[in-house]
Order: sequence, then C-alpha cells, then structure tokens
Amino acid sequence: MITQELDTTQTPELNKALYETAKVFVQPPKNKEAHYGKYADLSAIDKAIREAIKKADSGLSFYQGVLDNQNANGKDSCKIYTTIRHISGESLTIYGDSFPRDAKMQTQGANETYAKRTSLCLAFGVVADDDDDGQAVALLDDYKAKQEEARERVAKWITSEFMNLKKDEIDKLRLVLKHKDKKPTDLTYAEVFQLAGALNFYKLQQGQFEEK
Repeated sequence: MITQELDTTQTPELNKALYETAKVFVQPPKNKEAHYGKYADLSAIDKAIREAIKKADSGLSFYQGVLDNQNANGKDSCKIYTTIRHISGESLTIYGDSFPRDAKMQTQGANETYAKRTSLCLAFGVVADDDDDGQAVALLDDYKAKQEEARERVAKWITSEFMNLKKDEIDKLRLVLKHKDKKPTDLTYAEVFQLAGALNFYKLQQGQFEEK
C-alpha cells in the first residue's frame, strides 16, 4: 500500500512560485450540475490552474499519473498522484485518492477522472463543489478527512509562527486573504494554505529557513 511520508525537502523557489500563483488564482466556475449541487469538472479546474500559472508567470508546470496500488485488504486498486515542477528543478509530488480497479472501462475511467479532480483540488487549494458528491461518498469522505487534518496542522503552525512576528508583519501577510480578521484556526482549507504560502515566502525573504 502506497503512503506519503511528510516531505521536509526545502523547495524555496517552488514555494515562492506557488505563492505568486495563489495570489492571482481565480476559483473555476462550477460548470456541471448533479443531484447534490453544482461542481467544477476536471477540465475547468485544470484550465483555472494553468491560467493562474500563466498570469503569474510563476514557472510552474504539473502533471498527473496513476500508480498500481493495494488497499488495506490486499485488493488491487489505483492511486492518483500530482507532481508540481518549477523551472528551477524543484518539484513536489502529492499523492491523492485511491480507487478500486474495475473491469468496466467506463467505470474505471469515471473513477480515475474523479480522483484526478480531487487530487488537483488538494494540490492547488481549489474549491470545486457546492456539496458532497453522492456518487463517490467514500472517496470524498477520505479526501475531506485528509484535507481537514492538513488544514488543522497548517493552522497550528501558522499560529505558532505568528507568535514570533509583529502585528504589522502579520497584517501584511493577511493581505492575501479576503477576510483579514479571521484567526488561522478559523480559515478554510484554501485560505490556510494561501496564508501559509505568504508566510513561507516572507520567511524566505527574511532568511529564516534553516539550511540542512
């Protein structure tokens, strides 16, 4: 079974590029509708991300792939990954959802498309749904649990970092947010990673990253 360990490799150029991309990113239109509500499909999400990268001229590119995997019960499954690359040579791979292997090509294709969609949302902080996807409850529940765990972990880190900053420094960092008076723990998934990107870039400018 494939798991993702916490990657502590420093990627300052890629972090800066993600920050610049996040500043100009516009959430994709919810161009599809299902019984549970409206949502942005994979093509809309992909287009929104690429337009932000182009507008920011951030030097980023990304691609997705599928790996053979096994679930906890030893049954064959597939796992999506998203790799983000920067022109500096730095890269980051994020593993997304797993889904069962299906002999029916149509079902397999639908599962793969859904997993790619949620993996891109996770990698770039895209808000793509109005509500739960009833057609993929198990995948979405797992995705949401991972997303909330990551949100809480990053919010806790931001809160800790803010204790070492002055109020005017914090106020400047909050400019990337629409609601600038929110506590880190009250931020959404997309907001908390926007603020984390700004904080990482600020620390990079201040030379606060430790060399390993």
